[in-house]
Amino acid sequence: MATERELRQRIQQLQNQINALQNQQNNLHNDMLRQIDEKTKQLKRQYEASLRRKLNETEESYSRRIREFQEQITEQTKKEYIELQRQAEEISRKQKEKIKELQECNEELRECLKRIKKNTEVKDAAHRAAAIDITNEIKSSKTRVSNTPHEFFFSGEFEIINSHAVQINEEIDKGMYQAAVADAGSVIMEFDLLHTKVNQAYSEWLLAFRDYSRIINELMHRIDILEAHNLKTEAGTFILSEAELNFWSSGTYLPFKEKVRNSVKTINEIEKTGITNYLKTASNEKRKAIFSKVTEAHKWSDELSAITNCILCERMLSDERWVCAQLVSQMLLKLGYSEKLKKFRIPDALLLETDWYPKGKKFSQNPLDCFDLIETIQGEDNLQIIFVPVRENGVAVRNECIVTLFAKTLRDSELIADIINTTIRRIQSLNKPIRVVGLTESENTQRLKTEEQKRKKQPDPQGQIRFIEKKYH
Repeated sequence: MATERELRQRIQQLQNQINALQNQQNNLHNDMLRQIDEKTKQLKRQYEASLRRKLNETEESYSRRIREFQEQITEQTKKEYIELQRQAEEISRKQKEKIKELQECNEELRECLKRIKKNTEVKDAAHRAAAIDITNEIKSSKTRVSNTPHEFFFSGEFEIINSHAVQINEEIDKGMYQAAVADAGSVIMEFDLLHTKVNQAYSEWLLAFRDYSRIINELMHRIDILEAHNLKTEAGTFILSEAELNFWSSGTYLPFKEKVRNSVKTINEIEKTGITNYLKTASNEKRKAIFSKVTEAHKWSDELSAITNCILCERMLSDERWVCAQLVSQMLLKLGYSEKLKKFRIPDALLLETDWYPKGKKFSQNPLDCFDLIETIQGEDNLQIIFVPVRENGVAVRNECIVTLFAKTLRDSELIADIINTTIRRIQSLNKPIRVVGLTESENTQRLKTEEQKRKKQPDPQGQIRFIEKKYH
């Protein structure tokens, strides 16, 4: 069976042949008419010449000759016309055969075109069905991505891919099914890739959020434990209020608790809203914020450890200074000393002006500085014992005791040294974990200040935070 292309080539050849035969027939008729016209003209010329030559001949002779000549010309013309007619009929016969062959080719071509059209319609239907299926796959992939917080993690990518999906729908509307199917595979792959990337980023974000939530909730739990903790000191067992915790932490506890509480509130709001819904409404700029928050929360853990250290150490060592002063005072009273002064050191003016320092706090209750105990030996001879907090890295780590004799009547240096050494041994015999040093140069008050400054520094929670971060990280 001939193909469409072969049929079309054959039809073109037949049409060319028919046109050639038609031209040949037209040329034949033209030649015949031209010959008849020439014969007629020749006959007319011969007749006129004969008429001129035979003027003197008789009319009968002339007519006979003319008639013979006309018959001769007519017979010759008839033969030529018959031959031309035969040739024309032959050409017409061939032309009819070619036309019949052309009709057969046209009919075969028509059948071929019907088959092609049918096959095309079948293919179009298949392509249309494939386009519809692939469109449904695009919708499914698009729906999967649209249900995720894609804009939070990859801003703008969804709209770019969706614009390609819109172009595919336009191709389908125009009947460009094959092109739509070819383009759709890429769009589905891009949607699926975006879905995978979003899921991965979501998992990483969720893991960080859970870690952040865990750390913050642990911090809140530690705060609750700290506020409910029975603190045992030398002076007894105490549960410290928020104000007391803030005081012992040099004003850092309440601000810290507030920011942890706000973080807990934010976490609860996110969980109540739903993490996916929250991320869908959150700004893309916050995408990496959760990771910085985790890092910050780890630092907050160190910060709470430092604040807790300040609270516990300052309060416990303050009570230890107070108890040691009571015991030493009682011991000296039994030995015949008379108590002249026993109280905490008056704080510096800068300390009193801070926001966290309690208004109206009695100096006898001030825990952050030295505890002074002055005992009179005789007359104007005073034995001064200072209980000093030794601070390292911003927090008190132990107490030390400086024994000094201010003597105005005593002049014997050996006796002064003996009194100081004896007092040191008596304090050490109390079995308290306190280091005792003595100053034999009782007239040198500058040396006493220097000895105090070696040990005593202002409490510094920030210094303790830096120390812990450096130590554990």
